[in-house]
Amino acid sequence: MTAPIPDRPATRGRRVAVIGVVLAAVLGATLLVLLRTSGPPAPPLAAPVEPRYPDLGMAPLTNLLVGEDPDKRTFLRFSATLVNVGSGPLLVAAHRPLPVGDDWRVVQRVEDAAGGYSERETGARLLFAGDAHDHWHVVGAEAHQLETLEGEIVGGLVKSGFCFFDNVDYATDLPGAPPQATHSSAECGHEFDREIAMGLSIGWGDEYQWYLLDQTIEITGVPDGRYRLRAIADPADLFKETSEANNDTWTVVDLKTVDGRRRVDSIEQGPSG
Repeated sequence: MTAPIPDRPATRGRRVAVIGVVLAAVLGATLLVLLRTSGPPAPPLAAPVEPRYPDLGMAPLTNLLVGEDPDKRTFLRFSATLVNVGSGPLLVAAHRPLPVGDDWRVVQRVEDAAGGYSERETGARLLFAGDAHDHWHVVGAEAHQLETLEGEIVGGLVKSGFCFFDNVDYATDLPGAPPQATHSSAECGHEFDREIAMGLSIGWGDEYQWYLLDQTIEITGVPDGRYRLRAIADPADLFKETSEANNDTWTVVDLKTVDGRRRVDSIEQGPSG
């Protein structure tokens, strides 16, 4: 009976070496492709010539109502609209080196009188989804709070994310305002995009309806009475504007309980953008 001949150590070593070379070649080629497709973003452009900045504000709050979840918690719901009444559009561009990860570089593009634009760093962050729309959002671009008439905050929310685009004809009689929507939700990108550019035109607004995620403030335990519901555009001052004095609006609301159910009435509307 002839015993099987065992593998020779030298033969096994050569096989391992060959496999190692092949793996190294594959990994090296993959890395080369990634490096070629994930180079650094272009440097910022030159300083603007007569820059035309956006001017962000909030339109009057609408569709106020009170809702209840299965746990019997009550929430104040409302529709809010971010608007741009400046001399230039709000343009935000973002780049990341790979189609995964959160290392976005987010800049504001500022149009100028010469027909070009410059870029400025914002420090803004992007968040995917956030309102079940499956696109990218700028974190903290809008905030809402409920306060007493003396200014004490009793409930609030900084929107986890906000993707803005033209969907409300707000003040298209402003100089430079396009008569038709220019920016759409398609600019908010997809999950594996590396480049995103979203915008809000002069004279246009972006409405987030009352039924969307992040359009609620919990009022469980808040006593009946009158309060001020406030909405604030760009609360962290991420973007350069012509004015920071008109970024918010408010509505005085009357919370009451009728037949065991909470309800809300709008009493007074403050100035808007």
